[in-house]
Amino acid sequence: MDVLADRLPADVTSLVGRRAELAELKRVLEDSRLVTLTGTGGVGKTRLALQVAREVRRAFPDGVFWVSLAEVGEPGLVALTVMDAVGLRTMGLSATALVDYLRDKRLLLVLDNCEHLVEACADLAAELLPACPAVRVLATSREVLDIAGERTFHVAPLAVPEEDEGPDGNEATATGARGWTGTGAVADAMALFADRAAAAVPGFEVTADNAWAVAALCRHLDGLPLAIELAAVRMRALSVEELLQRQDERYELLTRNQRGTPVPRHRSLRATVDWSFELCSPEERLLWARLSVFAGGCDLHAAESVCAREGLTPTAVLDVMAGLVEKSIITREEVHGRARYRMLETIRQYGREQLRHAGEEPELRRRHRDHYLRLAERVQEKWFGPGQVALFASTRTEHANLRAAMEYSLTEPGQESAGLHMASSLWIYWIAGGLPREGAVWLERALACNEEPSAQRAEALWAASLLSIYGGNPSQTAVDETITMMEECRSLASQLGDPALLAHATYLWGFTQLRGDDPVQGFFVLGEGIELERALGESNPHLRFAQFMLTIAATLGNLVDMVLTVGEECRAACRDRGDQWLQSWIVLFLGIFAVLQDRRADAGSHLREVVRLKQPFHELLGIGTAVEFLAWCAVADGDASRGARLFGASTVFLKPLGLDFEHFTRHGEWSDQRDHGVVVRQAKDAMGERAYRLAHQSGAQLSQDEAVACALGEETETGVTQAGTEEPARLTQREEQIAELLAEGLSNKEIAERLVIAQRTAETHVANILTKLDCTSRSQVAVWVTRHR
Repeated sequence: MDVLADRLPADVTSLVGRRAELAELKRVLEDSRLVTLTGTGGVGKTRLALQVAREVRRAFPDGVFWVSLAEVGEPGLVALTVMDAVGLRTMGLSATALVDYLRDKRLLLVLDNCEHLVEACADLAAELLPACPAVRVLATSREVLDIAGERTFHVAPLAVPEEDEGPDGNEATATGARGWTGTGAVADAMALFADRAAAAVPGFEVTADNAWAVAALCRHLDGLPLAIELAAVRMRALSVEELLQRQDERYELLTRNQRGTPVPRHRSLRATVDWSFELCSPEERLLWARLSVFAGGCDLHAAESVCAREGLTPTAVLDVMAGLVEKSIITREEVHGRARYRMLETIRQYGREQLRHAGEEPELRRRHRDHYLRLAERVQEKWFGPGQVALFASTRTEHANLRAAMEYSLTEPGQESAGLHMASSLWIYWIAGGLPREGAVWLERALACNEEPSAQRAEALWAASLLSIYGGNPSQTAVDETITMMEECRSLASQLGDPALLAHATYLWGFTQLRGDDPVQGFFVLGEGIELERALGESNPHLRFAQFMLTIAATLGNLVDMVLTVGEECRAACRDRGDQWLQSWIVLFLGIFAVLQDRRADAGSHLREVVRLKQPFHELLGIGTAVEFLAWCAVADGDASRGARLFGASTVFLKPLGLDFEHFTRHGEWSDQRDHGVVVRQAKDAMGERAYRLAHQSGAQLSQDEAVACALGEETETGVTQAGTEEPARLTQREEQIAELLAEGLSNKEIAERLVIAQRTAETHVANILTKLDCTSRSQVAVWVTRHR
């Protein structure tokens, strides 16, 4: 899987109307490099931005990337969140590294929900846009960013008929297959109600008899999409006329109870959300409020763990959750085969307000933190062994909740030590998840909040030192800071008399010294640390991690016996334990060493195994390094053309890390005869400068999936993999017909009209096609159709 493919969230519902706004917004985005969608909550800024992002994809060859900021509470994490969205993994200073990475890219960043981070978003945009001339930013915010060059696009509510007009601005129109068929901007609010009401009550139609009530209800709701959708769900129990009456009563009550005179659309949205809350059962109200502590959604287990307390039993949570899904308060989605539940930010904020009024917010936030602290502890306990892929993937899904839990711990008086423990427990996640810089940020904050000597501080110092080493910052300042942290860590471990902590500190201290002035002493201390780890038991995962570090050091030092002895022992132990992640790193260095020893058959076998092992983790550094040295093997075997193509393919993985293939010229100490530059010159001498450049370029232009296939020798002439080829997806005759229409660029509505079927039926067919073809966009379906014609 290409980790950078399709960075846009999936559509939960179809966009109704907004044709004029879509056309105008695309035009504005062509003329302006920073466009901010503004408007009240519930007006549909996010949904409009998502649709625009989908429709302009082809104009941005380097991608369209969605950056969700609703769950980000710390301004310092804005740049890191953008880096994560675009696939950039680096330990460098976030904004500087991001600018360098995007400097020659032609892409669109969509910053969603900026209002609580306006200053940080404005600072980032002000730094990016002048330095990256082909980058554009589309932001959604209730408040403008207020920087030079910003173009504001106000998103208004959907237009509604005037009181003396029919539903389409003239007179009531006839009904169609799915209901009312009015056209024009004035029809949008009513069309949205008709669409959502038909989803709630199959067969519902806007007719000449009820069109006046639908029009009046949409006027009453000020055309706000969220208010209309919440009201439409109530069609399961009420008629349109009853909805109008109840909503009118609620609106008048709210108006009487409010101080001041808020703008009507604020009152109408508040009235609708209030009414939806009041119509929920007591248990549904409790769960709505309590679910607001989650950031980025949650699964059922988390909801039961955090939300089940007084008034709501664990066994009742599932049924109550189902009730909220039916009422469109929360949405259900599938992630890694598990159901997750998510709220719109407006609904979540309302729930948090109710939680605060009930006096439950402190308790629920603590319970939320405790749940995710247990997850962090489970990651530390279970990372070495079978199930790693699922463990790391599920932890990545909870990233926003982990952030929220750490933010709570580090800002709530008396909870700082829990934040320290949590940040350090996630050390392997920060590395394997490609998030070393963010991990370093959290550990730095946590250590600053917990300066008293303790085992938890020692663990955090160890984790911070490891992340610093992993980041590979060669500056003397970084090396000195790491050495200082490790000295304190070792001192604390000795004072505490903790044998495990002392062993961990010893082997990492030895590895740290290898970067200093006395590498011989570093080898000695690293070996001492391994023996201390071995004394704790052969099943101890830190024993294998320490051996991995010794293998790295021995490879860099060209110590043949040590690499083969220690590396093979560690590899065998990883296999026995069912570990895949650490094994992949060990095999990588065994492969590199085989290259340097000119054992090309062994080297190629090892390096291809690395690519296969690392694919499930999407670990760019390891894959890119393996591809780099496969290029060395190809050149040595006399296939300079393949070597040049592989050198280009390696950049597909290394550039998102802020690296390129020239990075490897720093590793000349591995061999007196060869380094990256020497091998490149050999390839150019064999091919000629121009042929090398073309072959390299062909590799650099591959997708990540294609680059993997190239490395494994599984390419066909068209770039499609040979090994593991699956049978073409089987579509029904109707689905093939609809796929052809998708390839023509038809919308769901146009497909329905062409085939004389209901639009909802067309939508169902399209969803099935996307699923069967494993596609995430209509353009991908078009590619599939072209290939299979």
